Amino acid sequence: MWRDEIQTWLLARDSSSLTDLFCNLEYQGHPGLWPVYLLPLTRITRSPVIMQVFHLLIAATTVYLFVRCSPFTRIQKFLFAFGYFSLYEYSVVCRNYALGVLLLCLFCILFQQRYARFLLVSIVLFLLGHTSVHALIIAIVTGFVLMLDYLLDRRRILAEGAINEWQIWVGFGLIALGVLTAMLQLTPPADSGFAVGWYTSYDADHLKSVIKTIARAFFPVPQAKFDFWWSSPLLETYPVFIKMQLSLSLLVVAWFSLVLLQKPIALSIYLLGTIGLLSFFYVKYFGSIRHHGFLFMLFIAVAWIYRYCGEANRPTLINRFSFTREELLRPILTLILIFHFIGGIIAVCMDYRYVFSYGKAAAAFIKEHDMQEMLMVGEADYAVSTIVGYLGKDQVYYPRGDRFGSFVIWDEARTREVSDDQIIQKAKELGAAHVKNVLIILNHALSPDLISYNSLTELATFTGSTVGDEGFYLYLLRTL
Repeated sequence: MWRDEIQTWLLARDSSSLTDLFCNLEYQGHPGLWPVYLLPLTRITRSPVIMQVFHLLIAATTVYLFVRCSPFTRIQKFLFAFGYFSLYEYSVVCRNYALGVLLLCLFCILFQQRYARFLLVSIVLFLLGHTSVHALIIAIVTGFVLMLDYLLDRRRILAEGAINEWQIWVGFGLIALGVLTAMLQLTPPADSGFAVGWYTSYDADHLKSVIKTIARAFFPVPQAKFDFWWSSPLLETYPVFIKMQLSLSLLVVAWFSLVLLQKPIALSIYLLGTIGLLSFFYVKYFGSIRHHGFLFMLFIAVAWIYRYCGEANRPTLINRFSFTREELLRPILTLILIFHFIGGIIAVCMDYRYVFSYGKAAAAFIKEHDMQEMLMVGEADYAVSTIVGYLGKDQVYYPRGDRFGSFVIWDEARTREVSDDQIIQKAKELGAAHVKNVLIILNHALSPDLISYNSLTELATFTGSTVGDEGFYLYLLRTL
């Protein structure tokens, strides 16, 4: 595991209560449902491996429900189960996103009887909005479209007698409460130091890059090399794909919109959700493939539920074309899922073949040499926190921010750069004050001159990880 996985574990582990946890989450940029679930696990053991087991259970449950309840073909279910996002991104990598995908799957299962079971639907959407900012966008759009559908078709829905009107409005109230409380958690403190700006100017190149994320999400095939997670996707290494990537992205949206033309509810959820996600990528945080994946998950969810949406009255000619387009959905969807299957197999093979992060190995070395109780100085904080998680250590000193801690506090205080000489001098001060030797952990090498001048001992080097800045260099500073 790497820092983004361990960060949430440390937040849950080192929060004394639920209230304390939400206070610690204020710099994270995501709502807090995932760390809330981790909180009781941290009371069972200090080993983050239990988080991997729990995360695998979430991913497996999603696949089970998808295979058992979705209307797709057997081959499509198989390809989805072993696709890039299901098999790797939202399964192997332990993040909050998998919980959102599970809840999205539950929403699809409930959708056919959405008004008869609207309280359950609203609870699912409430929770969905608390998993990630991307899932929150989908929850907002879905709740808004359902409200419009109810208002426009209220008499028929109530005439069916499946539910009382007060339950409908309680459900919408729950959805609104979920959106409000999630947005409150997303409001950053005044001294936040991560992704603080908003990009509001029109930039054609930036807009094109954002739109191209659609093709990236629909054809997520990584390169078969050790830095597969960080390098450009395989298809983007071909000039012909780069030239057609923007057009392909727009074509995907246009094609699926035509499929949904007679299904206004499904079409609205898909288009508004896609626009919402792309807008967030444009104005706030462009993100990575794990974030762009929600464009695909939204597509899959709508391809699942559109069969249960009412049809709009259309001219006969359009009806015929619509039938043809619906038949085209199956082979094109299968083709897209084949790319996902290839991407999933490559990602798992590369993850198995190469070391993703050396945090675990560095922690094992420290334990093996009985150094886990030593005073430690770690730079950079975001990388060293991985080692802290695997060590089960309460805290180390982070020169960025000039403080002791375990998880990273993404505030302005930690944005100042510190030199290697400053790190060593601070380690000397701490060693003298605590009358202890100091273990200095860096994710870059010190110069031979600094090592010699300060009488440091180089203990171990861990390099060549998939996450390039999660290789580590361990130095011993003797003050005794």
